[in-house]
Amino acid sequence: PPPPPGAKLPPSVMAIADRGNKGMALYPNKRKIETKYKLPLLNWVSIPPTQITGTVFSELDDEKVLKRIDMAEFEETFKSKCQPSIQQTKSSLKSSPTVRKAEQAESLLDPNRSRNISIARKKITASVEELKQAITFMDLQKLPLEHVDILSKILPNDEESKKFQEFQKCKKSLKSLPNNDRFLLELNQIERLKPRLQVMTFMGNFEDDMALILPQVDAVIAASKSVTGSKNLKRVLEIVLAFGNYMNSAKRGGAYGFKIQSLDIVVDMKAPTDRNITLLHCIVEVVRQRLHNVQKFADELVFLEKASAVSLDLLSADIRQISKGMKETLNELINNKQNKHLKKFCLDAEPRVTKLEVDLQTAKEAFTEVVLYFGENLKQAQPNTLFPVLQRFSAAYKKADAENRSKHRISEAQLVQSMAQESCKFEDTTTVDRVPQIYDGAIDELITGLKSSGYRPADMRTINRQRVIRSSSIESDANSLTMQRRLKEARTSKPHLQI
Repeated sequence: PPPPPGAKLPPSVMAIADRGNKGMALYPNKRKIETKYKLPLLNWVSIPPTQITGTVFSELDDEKVLKRIDMAEFEETFKSKCQPSIQQTKSSLKSSPTVRKAEQAESLLDPNRSRNISIARKKITASVEELKQAITFMDLQKLPLEHVDILSKILPNDEESKKFQEFQKCKKSLKSLPNNDRFLLELNQIERLKPRLQVMTFMGNFEDDMALILPQVDAVIAASKSVTGSKNLKRVLEIVLAFGNYMNSAKRGGAYGFKIQSLDIVVDMKAPTDRNITLLHCIVEVVRQRLHNVQKFADELVFLEKASAVSLDLLSADIRQISKGMKETLNELINNKQNKHLKKFCLDAEPRVTKLEVDLQTAKEAFTEVVLYFGENLKQAQPNTLFPVLQRFSAAYKKADAENRSKHRISEAQLVQSMAQESCKFEDTTTVDRVPQIYDGAIDELITGLKSSGYRPADMRTINRQRVIRSSSIESDANSLTMQRRLKEARTSKPHLQI
């Protein structure tokens, strides 16, 4: 409570009061310095004169410093761009009382707010009347979407609208307000300004939004149906389940199914004896040997990549926003039935939005079937978490198949080369051994020949040479058949697996 009349104040309070009174007396207002150019402001926080006493600033004399420094060079460096000198400004104000009055007019807006409006007005070249007409008729050709966004950001808030209403109640002239205040007040007079700008924003973004959302909906529908409709994918999952139970049954027992994320483990699991071979390589090899058609499953899965980037929750939220914008646009049409731009847009957009809502429901139902198909959690599963697993598995399957085929080609080439080398060695040996040989019946033929035509060594040599060539040809043919048989056995010799 305050002290009673006539009571003495405490010494500490008296000291503060004396300090304040002395401060007011010792530190009068600083003189106003006239500069040649308009300089930018230094946004510091000054100390009131009543609080200077006892601080370091009480010992400083900036007037003395300024007398010793030539500030002309400083002004040339820090002068504002495209600003007239102070003297020119003074002369113009003296010659134009209207301008002086406008400069001295009190603003209803916050300084930062007024600065933002000035920036916005520089970007919008249309006059206030042109803006009013464009907003009233919702003409995006006269008022581009970029300018609509700018206006939406500088709309008067509740406090500013209240100030403008009080100003209008006083029936003051608009000329008494600064330009930025007058601009915002005139905009605020447009009927349903905020709803109309929102509708114009929706109209301007509609085509881009639809082009972004429609492919996502279609991708989820197509990918979901391709997964549930692929018979070959089902067979591949069956083979994976068989391999998994074969490996786990001894220790963990058999399983009836597995989570779809387990396919990543199949891709990454490497053989202990050869780190270049994975479990997927073995599965791919079995499919190639026993189930040729099953390996086409990867081609049956479509739009996995696009569907892998979709979140149904976010997609649903985006479509709800479009539906809400369409509803607001239709409400605006009720209040402005003669607006041809608005009517034309609604006739084109409303059926498309309705179809989009139906397609979204179809996408949800199709994906729900996929989730139930794999036994996943309906609350947690999303296209961007489930489809990427299938996409990675499909890509890894194709890669493993290509690697297996490459290994087979290399093995076959090495086998052919080895057999060819063996054949060459055999031919070389045969050529070295091609000398006249004694065979069964050779002596009888020799005696018969001598009896009939006398002794002819050349004839005997010819007969021997023909027999050697015939024998070599027979051995070469046999060797060729052996090569073909071994090559065929190499191609068909695989581990015996029952599917």
